[in-house]
Amino acid sequence: MMTAPTWQTRAARLAQTITGEVRLGDAWRTAFEQTPRHQFVPDTAEDAAYEDESIVIKTITIGGFDWPVSSSTRPSLMAYMLEALHLEEGMAVLEIGTGSGYNAALLCHRLGDDLVASVDLDPDLVDSAGTRLDALGLHPALLAVNGSDLTGLDRTFDRIIVTAGARRIPPAWAQHLNEGGLLVADLGGGSFPRIVTLTKHRDGSLQGRFHARPGWFMPLRPNPAHPHEDPEATAAPLEQEHVTETTAFAAPIDLVEGSEGLAVAVNWFMRPEMITDQLSDSSRGPGSLITFADGSWVENTRTGTRYAGPNPRVEELSQLTAAWRELGEPDPDDLRLSITTDGTHTLSVYGYEVIWSHE
Repeated sequence: MMTAPTWQTRAARLAQTITGEVRLGDAWRTAFEQTPRHQFVPDTAEDAAYEDESIVIKTITIGGFDWPVSSSTRPSLMAYMLEALHLEEGMAVLEIGTGSGYNAALLCHRLGDDLVASVDLDPDLVDSAGTRLDALGLHPALLAVNGSDLTGLDRTFDRIIVTAGARRIPPAWAQHLNEGGLLVADLGGGSFPRIVTLTKHRDGSLQGRFHARPGWFMPLRPNPAHPHEDPEATAAPLEQEHVTETTAFAAPIDLVEGSEGLAVAVNWFMRPEMITDQLSDSSRGPGSLITFADGSWVENTRTGTRYAGPNPRVEELSQLTAAWRELGEPDPDDLRLSITTDGTHTLSVYGYEVIWSHE
């Protein structure tokens, strides 16, 4: 008769799976092996809890649709970000985005309760995570605050890890980071965010690099009762009339899959609603479609560029494409980021003189 696997067996298998994707050190491997993920996702079957998959733990129903607003992140992605922290014994860590509490538990296992703090916008999530952590004898500092401004948090930290998607780095994150400290976050929002690691320098600035890996975290929200980062925003329907067609190419047709460095720059500077390879007319494919909140869009296909709407920004797209090509078609992990104390974000290409700035 076969014995049913224990959660410890499943956790060990999960840790082994993670090592296939991430260079996982012994300390973090032990943390994954000894932390019962199933206790942080109680509505999930135990075997499913130890799959290397994200698990939605809360939704908000608006307009008849259940919008996911919190999840237990895919463990291999969490491992990637945790390793990027380069933790050492005695370091204090802040997690922004408590969620289920699973990541806080991993941090407690690695560092000890007194060196871990975790915040979340949603008081219900904080309370539930606290109950789960208490049941395991873990007692990190938990606080229900807006992760963008951290009002009410009076500590600074050696490391900050952000498990929510951000368009830009809020000043509060640098203010709560000690000199020489590291910040790991999913940055850029929209369709092409990427993990960044940033170091705080003596002058208060943050400097660091983008990684090739995206996080795809749910966005930071100002309102726990609403699923979107901007509750007032409503995207206009895409303009279907007065379409302009040209045989010129404003961007590569493989923008999504083959030109990711450019896609990151387009996402960063133009702030589209979406960048996708799903065209408005599939018979024109392959290609890429970029849409904007005002209903404008620009589509690059094998025959050229099509666009419509009040401000499709074709010229700006062409300029970004030309700069990207002039710079040698850099990939996302060639990009560097610096943020001054006044909040100016500068995106640059390491090894080149050309700098793209954004206020």
